[in-house]
Amino acid sequence: EFQDLWPQLSLVVDGGPIGDGQSPECRLGSTVVDLSVPGKFGIIRPGCALESTTAILQQKYGLLPSHGSCL
Repeated sequence: EFQDLWPQLSLVVDGGPIGDGQSPECRLGSTVVDLSVPGKFGIIRPGCALESTTAILQQKYGLLPSHGSCL
């Protein structure tokens, strides 16, 4: 679903299948994150893993949301 973004990406991490294929969360697709600013993150596209992704970035890695992020 986000193949059009691929030329602009430095890294794609495949976290495996999203949901069970039938859940509404599955249709949200992948969360796309901008990590180009040291110490900060920006959400380019929120997806089904938005909450868990932002929690890991903040709690485990100590990153802060960048100004203008979709959060």
